[in-house]
Amino acid sequence: MIVRWVGFHILIFILLAVDLLVFRKKEMKWKAVLLWSLIWITLSLLFNGLIFWQDGVEKGIEFFTAYLIEKSLSVDNLFIFLLIFSYFKVPKALQHRLLFLGIFGALVLRLGLILAGISLIGSFHFVIYVLGAVVGVTGFRLIFQKQQQTLQQSRLLKFIRRHFKVTEEYVGSQFIVRQGKSSYWTPLMLALVMIESSDILFALDSIPAVLAVTNDIFIAYTSNVFAVLGLRALFFLIAPWFELLTHLKIGLGAILLFIGLKMVIAPIWAIPLSISLAVIATILLISVIYSFLRR
Repeated sequence: MIVRWVGFHILIFILLAVDLLVFRKKEMKWKAVLLWSLIWITLSLLFNGLIFWQDGVEKGIEFFTAYLIEKSLSVDNLFIFLLIFSYFKVPKALQHRLLFLGIFGALVLRLGLILAGISLIGSFHFVIYVLGAVVGVTGFRLIFQKQQQTLQQSRLLKFIRRHFKVTEEYVGSQFIVRQGKSSYWTPLMLALVMIESSDILFALDSIPAVLAVTNDIFIAYTSNVFAVLGLRALFFLIAPWFELLTHLKIGLGAILLFIGLKMVIAPIWAIPLSISLAVIATILLISVIYSFLRR
């Protein structure tokens, strides 16, 4: 088991280094971004195949279902990233750096939340019903929420502006600068804080959904990591298409409602994993196709 964890993290550090190297350019062409998105997905499926081979069909389906949930929900998080970049007018040359730091922070955060979640469920079984209710409420909110909170209304942003000095302009790629005897946050630092805070909120929604699929720490963590790894490429790939995905949020909400229901009714009827996978994939496909047809 230790060998698996060590080997996995060696692989991840190599992939992160490659990701950082590839996206260090100021701007990548669409074909290159598409290619790297396919590469990350292929790597994830190859690892999934390794899980099938080593741990059996059930664990393999658990990995793929958790990966699909996390990957689909991450699209909504990418939309938040786009809003942050637009609000702070982040130069394209700096966007890749913020995304890398945001993804790295997400990897650490997810490991902690998965360990905590599985430990809580193991010690207090009723927690799974609480998490199911949280997931269901999140899904309901995604479906019926008409408008998201704007960044101007963000309490965190208001708090930072009240308690920290902030420069009006970007200062190269620096997050904090010295001016006289005072330290100032740059808009780049504000954007990073907002990205990391959105990561926390996103993880609090998505991790319970993953724990509804598997209680295996290795499966839950590795599926999350692979879903998050390709987010930078995915962001630059689908950013021009965000406006077309008008009904994706409703589909994601429906997926969360289904997962919440699955967790709550588990003592009465444990929905087979194969059915869960089919339902999630069908909802996601319908929401994407319907979005494009409506446009």
